[in-house]
Amino acid sequence: MKLFAGVDGGQSSTLAAIGNSEAVLGRGSGPPADLVGQARDSLHTTLAIDAALDAALDAAGLDRATRFAAVVAGISGYEDGLSAAPDLRLRGERARIFHDTRIAHAAALGGFPGIVVIAGTGSVALGNDALDGELLRAGGWGYFFGDEGSALWIARKAVASAMRADDRGEETMLGERACRFFDAPSLRGIQQQFAHEELSRSRLAAFAVEVLAAADAGEAESCALRAAAASKLAELAATLDRDLQAAPLRLVSYAGGLFASKSFVEHFRTALSAVLPHCELRRPLGDPALGALELARQMR
Repeated sequence: MKLFAGVDGGQSSTLAAIGNSEAVLGRGSGPPADLVGQARDSLHTTLAIDAALDAALDAAGLDRATRFAAVVAGISGYEDGLSAAPDLRLRGERARIFHDTRIAHAAALGGFPGIVVIAGTGSVALGNDALDGELLRAGGWGYFFGDEGSALWIARKAVASAMRADDRGEETMLGERACRFFDAPSLRGIQQQFAHEELSRSRLAAFAVEVLAAADAGEAESCALRAAAASKLAELAATLDRDLQAAPLRLVSYAGGLFASKSFVEHFRTALSAVLPHCELRRPLGDPALGALELARQMR
């Protein structure tokens, strides 16, 4: 029985799905696999992929020494020809590495043309206008140069807003939530955690969940940030639409942890309709790890 593996290597975690030609047999997770802050010869990404695959094999009741017929991994921030590729030769007879947008697109739209907006720790969009057509990308410039509308962007904006209010001698709900979330005595304490690299990007991005919860409760600043993030992501889709061939209807879907919030999906839908009225927003058919698994099955 041939076995295949798909890996979604993100900035917060790495997820793997393994299966045969018809079914998913096991899933597993590992640490972040993104390339930010890593030396080009670092084993960071390879080890994260190994951990996720081993966990998936454990879940399937298979030996960790199992070798796959094909492995496909989508890695956050990976650029073919520019990034150092993780070595997957020990895990599969055939292996392919993509930017993580490729596997998210395959999963969300099931191979059909359209645009997928991904918003987790970072943000990026990928789209095409025909089956097997060229895939164009917008965004994905990383937390320092871009990633507008992402979870990290929301969290950073929220904490910064609370810090500006603190300068004015004002206490805010976001400031109180941030101190509790990061277990800090004050906003200065959060700044010190970041300065001493005690606060990781993934941990900071996780605060976006608190911001969205505050928005659901009606807190004004959080509502404004949610709306702004949804607009930034909608603009990514609109940017791609302008670069693709004209279409009477543009399919759009989404992926990433930010869209786990139903209210955020609806705000994204509203923002998308404003800039892309000829689109249809669809729920993703599957998650990126499953998209990678399907691409592995198709490898020849």
